Amino acid sequence: MMKNIFLTTKAIIKDNLSSKETWFFIIFFPIFLTLIFALGFGAGTQVHEFVIINNSQVGKFINGSQLFTALYGNNEKEALLHNYIYVQIIKDNVSIYYPQDDKYLVPSLQALINQYYTNNSQIHYSSVLKYGNSYYEYIISGMIGVVALSNGIFGVTGVASGYYRDRLVDRLAASPLKSYEWVTSLVIYEIIITLISITPILALSLLFGFLPLIGLSFIGFLIISTLMFSGLGAIIFGLTPKDKLFVSNVAANVVTIPLIFLSTAFFSIYAFPSSLRVVVQYQPVSVIDSIIRDIIVYNVPPNPFYIIYVILGTLIFLALGSRLMKLREFE
Repeated sequence: MMKNIFLTTKAIIKDNLSSKETWFFIIFFPIFLTLIFALGFGAGTQVHEFVIINNSQVGKFINGSQLFTALYGNNEKEALLHNYIYVQIIKDNVSIYYPQDDKYLVPSLQALINQYYTNNSQIHYSSVLKYGNSYYEYIISGMIGVVALSNGIFGVTGVASGYYRDRLVDRLAASPLKSYEWVTSLVIYEIIITLISITPILALSLLFGFLPLIGLSFIGFLIISTLMFSGLGAIIFGLTPKDKLFVSNVAANVVTIPLIFLSTAFFSIYAFPSSLRVVVQYQPVSVIDSIIRDIIVYNVPPNPFYIIYVILGTLIFLALGSRLMKLREFE
């Protein structure tokens, strides 16, 4: 079994990595997309007057001033990630956490809050300087999840379609190779190209002054993420009529594009309408990016629920993909 998988993986790597088009999509396209979002939506265009506050009534009052855009929330980590000001109100105590560049905004914000509490002379204020994470860190860490998604789905459907188109599958079907061995070989190939793809992205992070915390936990989780999306790609291709292979590419785009742009890969959860936030927060790319950011940006243990979510998703997608993606009609 291992020999069959090794030889098939080796053949897939040789066939695909000899193509300039493949190298473009696994190296230059991720860099291009990262730069587009980092430079187009980065620090130079970020509005710094955003305030995240844990009191919705005070937040509405602040919004009425049109000096700040207040968002209701109690996630200090999310606020600092975007260099937003975070206001925490607990009874009569108001704490204002601000990034260094927004220090000049603190007196105006405090005056607004004081105006809201006009009849309450017991309010106590404290302001704390916080060094938040830059938007570049958000984009680069989010892009890693996008790479795992696109390589997993597009990689499996693209390579498999090419093998059917060139009738190489007929040769594989005539060999002792089992369907699950073929799927395993494709998945291993996707893991390899994902590791190749993220290398220039991580190198690019140094250009933006971000040193990601790369360790075994990050590599392991990246592999698991690629496995999950490769399994999803196998499901898509397995359900595609083999006389209409273009359907798999269409389906791959229909699945992938919403997963990329309706996620927290490039935009904060607060950028989405409140009616969509639950869906955006718990869809696979957002969950994966949340874990990646905890590992390489915040250096904190990821949410255990998210870890279980991804592991179960990986097992389910791989199991279904292995059953649906067959070399032979009968096996």
